[in-house]
Amino acid sequence: MVVAWVREETTPYGGSLVDQDGLWKKVIGELFEDFLLFFVPELHAQIDFGKSPDFLDKELFQEIADKKKGRRFADRLAKVRLKNGKEQWILIHIEVQSKKETNFPERMFQYFYRIYDRHQEKIVAIAVHTSPSKNAIPDRFTYDYLGTQLHYMYRNYQTEAYSDEELEQSDNIFSKIVLAAKALYQTKDEEHQRYLFKRKLMRELIRNQNYTRTAVQAVFHFIDYLLQLPDAYTKQLSEEIRSMIRKETELMELYNKENASPTIKNVFDLELEKGIEQGIEQGVKKVVLEMLRKGTSTDFIAEVTHLEKDEIEKLREMLQ
Repeated sequence: MVVAWVREETTPYGGSLVDQDGLWKKVIGELFEDFLLFFVPELHAQIDFGKSPDFLDKELFQEIADKKKGRRFADRLAKVRLKNGKEQWILIHIEVQSKKETNFPERMFQYFYRIYDRHQEKIVAIAVHTSPSKNAIPDRFTYDYLGTQLHYMYRNYQTEAYSDEELEQSDNIFSKIVLAAKALYQTKDEEHQRYLFKRKLMRELIRNQNYTRTAVQAVFHFIDYLLQLPDAYTKQLSEEIRSMIRKETELMELYNKENASPTIKNVFDLELEKGIEQGIEQGVKKVVLEMLRKGTSTDFIAEVTHLEKDEIEKLREMLQ
């Protein structure tokens, strides 16, 4: 059994709340293999990913409960098959830490012994912190009282420990999730910088032929909701992404509109809108040409169609 804890809090932006724990839960489920490969490659090497993991989140939620009032967290419980044929549980408690808590190591131990006591499984515990702070976060819990001692350590990772350059150069698509998590704080008060970051990352994901469209859509969904933008920037981003996707051969057909992120949904809507506009434009041109053939005056056509007179004259020249 593997336990990965990631702690997260909702973050306000533009008057709305970002459900970060929900986003992490979703993206870890969709990019489960990439998540493990990024943080725990030695564990990843033991798993047979030819067999899809079974997620049993309801069972996890019932068994592990934080009694502290108001605490929000997401959970992932997966049952996988190892390459040696054995069945193994991977338990992920998503609790992305955004601020320092003195009792965090103790809580890590409490989750450990609850799981161990219930299932008697070997457990690898992982803590992932998304705080922008570079201060070291404790990776152990110790207890020493009248000769009774306890020393518990767990895997500890901080997104801030990964440089932007390292994440940009990584081939693992989950590195882009970590990069976006860092950008949440880096662009907190810089709307234009956030827009530039999203545009750059989306362009790179679209152009990278090594990533499946399903994986790309999972990352798009994460960064679109995590890194929210004002409406004007959102519209501009959709226009630019639309222009790029249309240049790539048949890329539009590779995106599933039903599961698309807001930006990609806007791209589909823009395509529909432009298609309707083009259809109307072609229909108007046909009507104008027919009116010109019948000798209708330019002034009358302009009054009826609301076209500029120079446009009508260009159509007249086409007939001649």
